[in-house]
Amino acid sequence: MSEQIIKNPAGGETSTSTIQRLRPNAVGLTGVLFMTVATAAPITAMLGNVPIAVGSGNGQYAPAGFMVATIILALFAIGYAQMAKYITATGAFYGFISHGLGRVIGMAAGVAVTLTYIVFEAALVGIFAFFCEDLIHGLSGMHIHWIVFALGMLIANGVLSYFDISLTSKVLGCCLVLEIIILTVVAGAVLVHGGGPQGFVPESINPLHAFTPAAGVPGANAGIGLFFAFWSWVGFESSAMYGEESRNPKKIIPLATLLAVIGIGLFYVFISWMAIAGTGPEKAIALAQDPNKAAEIFYGPARQYLGEWAVAVFKILVITGSFACGMAFHNCAARYIYALGRENLFPLSGKTLGLTHPKHGSPHIASTVQTLIACAIVVLFLLAGKDPYADIYTLLAILGTMGIMIV
Repeated sequence: MSEQIIKNPAGGETSTSTIQRLRPNAVGLTGVLFMTVATAAPITAMLGNVPIAVGSGNGQYAPAGFMVATIILALFAIGYAQMAKYITATGAFYGFISHGLGRVIGMAAGVAVTLTYIVFEAALVGIFAFFCEDLIHGLSGMHIHWIVFALGMLIANGVLSYFDISLTSKVLGCCLVLEIIILTVVAGAVLVHGGGPQGFVPESINPLHAFTPAAGVPGANAGIGLFFAFWSWVGFESSAMYGEESRNPKKIIPLATLLAVIGIGLFYVFISWMAIAGTGPEKAIALAQDPNKAAEIFYGPARQYLGEWAVAVFKILVITGSFACGMAFHNCAARYIYALGRENLFPLSGKTLGLTHPKHGSPHIASTVQTLIACAIVVLFLLAGKDPYADIYTLLAILGTMGIMIV
């Protein structure tokens, strides 16, 4: 699992040191695309972010916010994809910035983006635990504390990421396909029935309205809606992290990046538009004011046009989708920790964090460290008496998204 490295990430002098590499040719285009889109987690982004954007941001014009984000991120992705054709490194942002601006700035960016992915996993653990607690209570009336589900997800992420990356991509792929199907079926039902009480409300997708605050909501700020639109994409850049493990990375990584950004964008615009149209703009804004009722923006149309079974499926798949997203972010964080460790950023880090598993070729030590850090973050929120959705998910999502946008 080791090979000679001939250049450092900054393009500096030749080195004869031997470093360990991740397992090559372990995953193809489909696997990279699954893991990339899984970090965006379509069903989690819709049920978790759209209600916040509708209730506190740009209201019924949340789909327009997704349209603006699609355009901006597509422009960025074109340049990002071009860089991926020339540089193959599991550090992604770290590798690109090191080559362009030097190793010092690259290291700083690498540390910053590593910290963002570390908190992203904890954020997704929060919303996963929230939905699990709600589902179990709704089905059986039992109240199981959310920390039980949170710790269970953290352990599962750590175990799955210990093995070959192809195993992770298969798990994420199954979850991703199912959540896309249910979102498409519900949105399609609204489309077939001609929209909701006010029709299709086409003004909701006009990009010019993306900067309009939610009507009738004191303190609403369109910037919040745009912020959570961008957060819904965070992770698309992770495609470059799998360059060392993918087949023909010079072709696969750029293609996966562009497909993910544009495909996710169009999907988000359509799904959020149909949800708001199916519910009705005013009702959607009203529902979004209560975290316990906010998901009705999606559950309502599902129940009305498809039946209660669709709501039950929705509730199950939002859990699997949150799990898939959290596991994808775990993989991202582990690979950034591994990439920094491989560069001996700290004493002995190359012989610990920078090691790969002799059989699976996974960054197993970095993955374990990420699990322990995420556990510590979640437990601290628990001890502080915070809510898994309103506090852990929302606050850490804002913190992490700010970090990614700065980098």
